[in-house]
Amino acid sequence: MGKKSRKTSSSKNLSNSDRKNPAVLGSVVTTVAQYLKLAEEEKLPLERYFSRHRHSVSSCDGDGAFNLISLFVLNPRLMLPGTPERSVITTVCMRVHDNIRSTMILPNDAFQNGMLQKLPLVEDIGPGKTMDEYYDAFVQNIQNSTGTGFRKAPYAHCKKLVNDCLLRMKTKKKVLVGKEERTVVRLFGLESEEHFHQQQIQLPRPAPAPDVDTLWLVLNRPEHYFFHVSSDLHDLFGFECGEVVIDHEYFERSLDYILEDEYRQERLPAMLNHAANWHMLEGSEEEVASWLLWERQPMMLHPVGHPNTVDAMRNSVILQLMINKFFNGQTGELLMHTFPAMNLYGSGITNFLFYTRHLSITGRLPPAFIVKASVAEGVDGASISDSGNASAENVEGDVSTNLERTMRKLTIRKTSCAVCGATRSPTGTRLLVCSRCESVAYCCAEHQKIHWKSGGHKQQCTLDLLG
Repeated sequence: MGKKSRKTSSSKNLSNSDRKNPAVLGSVVTTVAQYLKLAEEEKLPLERYFSRHRHSVSSCDGDGAFNLISLFVLNPRLMLPGTPERSVITTVCMRVHDNIRSTMILPNDAFQNGMLQKLPLVEDIGPGKTMDEYYDAFVQNIQNSTGTGFRKAPYAHCKKLVNDCLLRMKTKKKVLVGKEERTVVRLFGLESEEHFHQQQIQLPRPAPAPDVDTLWLVLNRPEHYFFHVSSDLHDLFGFECGEVVIDHEYFERSLDYILEDEYRQERLPAMLNHAANWHMLEGSEEEVASWLLWERQPMMLHPVGHPNTVDAMRNSVILQLMINKFFNGQTGELLMHTFPAMNLYGSGITNFLFYTRHLSITGRLPPAFIVKASVAEGVDGASISDSGNASAENVEGDVSTNLERTMRKLTIRKTSCAVCGATRSPTGTRLLVCSRCESVAYCCAEHQKIHWKSGGHKQQCTLDLLG
């Protein structure tokens, strides 16, 4: 019994290629961009331009990826009389320790016209529904299709998630690509005048979990179905989840592989931080959040790559349990309810029910598991914010006042050819830059022609000039 998949919750399948009406999409992106320009220039609250907005944040998967899905209803008072209500659903897929992976804008026309049938992860609920109904169905379908849980979130928290991600990208010299991505990001650079949407998440003080068994059940909650390192271990060993029983050699090799890479070292504490914040949304599960923060503390006292940081992660019961989730725990079988209509999230529910039942019957972790660590010891003088860890997380902060400046640094796309990625021309000279928008570059005139005629830059160049 247990998880047999290493699929992650990335929204990479929700790509622009699945949206077959670029004229409609370009129109709505332009309209939203115009509203944003007014809001930024006049420095008025978000609600003056978007009369309603809703936001849902997902838990993260083992790659540190999570989704932010929002509904923005454009203020009808700013439109011509008789203009039907216009609204958009946006998605932002981010990594907790790294960059924005993808974005998407879906106008209300897409839902009314059945465009969702073209999206592989989303089941169409038909025409004639309200945008709130489409939004709820969209979030539910993404939850079922990605095996992560979604919770209602205030705008201020979503704004912080996006802004912190931008700062990490700035530190790592990564860029925003395209008008749509920049427009979605700008939607989270404003201020709200609604009390709920002004709220920031207040994390509880770290506290130890009662025992390892309790942490094991937390890691098997449905929203944490993909909170594991299975993709890493598949790359290392070449076999799938549950195919092999763990032994001490597999256990040590798994730890060595994960901790030899500083990128993965950054990921683990960032995942725990995101999970703690997620548990404080909507239901405010302070107890669970405090346990996760407690396990995170020892990892944050020294920089990434420091021997003490590596030792703290090696001795983390959370990481050891995540490794064991990849292997066959030899738990046998129990007759369990299944939830086929809920897809991967339903598998997470079944998984959680199974391990809860198994623990109540046996009083122990799966028999084949190897867990050498226990609940972390306390860290003297540590608090939620104490950290010597030099991960990208330390660049987080309130960037609402300089979002525009940060974005400018992230929109320079002239460092490589837009077609082949070359950083110099074939003769070694500097790249050619589009003289119209000055935002993309090419290694040669031929690649510039290709990008203009069939690479989408003819349309994108116009949008860039408007924004």
